[in-house]
Amino acid sequence: MKYILVIVSLFIFSGCIVEKKPSITDYKLTTKLEQFSSSSNGCKDKILKISKAFSTPSLISLRMSYVQDENKVFSYSKSQWLTSPSKDIANKIYLSVKDSKLFKYVNLEISRSGSEYLMEIIIEDFMQYYDEKLDSSYANVKIDINIIDLKDSSIIATNEFSSKVDVKTLDAEGGVEALNIALNNVIKQNLEWLNGVCE
Repeated sequence: MKYILVIVSLFIFSGCIVEKKPSITDYKLTTKLEQFSSSSNGCKDKILKISKAFSTPSLISLRMSYVQDENKVFSYSKSQWLTSPSKDIANKIYLSVKDSKLFKYVNLEISRSGSEYLMEIIIEDFMQYYDEKLDSSYANVKIDINIIDLKDSSIIATNEFSSKVDVKTLDAEGGVEALNIALNNVIKQNLEWLNGVCE
């Protein structure tokens, strides 16, 4: 009888033990663009579709990575993206172009509506970098944009946009802040370029 009571007690106490798991912080991309105004009328009667972004597999996942000493890639253990950067970047570019009023309509690639142009987004780099000793860090964003005429699938305009921003705090939060600023710079560059394309 003693043994049965001991075994029952062990089961009861083991059920009360709660295993603590490390909390994961989710981060999202935020862009704060000033209102873009343009006098260009060249695309006002055109419909533009925005493609999904082409990127490396690491930017399709929620895992948040960083690079040390140019070629060593690590992942933050307690930080991750709320939405995959590839998807989020394409969405931010879509919203910025739509709000710019440069085109008659701006749709996503999944839309069934017809359009004259397609914007291809190729993410070359979207990463936080540390030096060898982890003493300094910066964020780098590099995105290529192609505007394709869907009548004959020809590229009518292409450009590469990049921004490098120093990180204020040497952690994931500092990296996200710098990546947001760098992405904001790239989106602004893209709108200014599109304005010229539409003249």
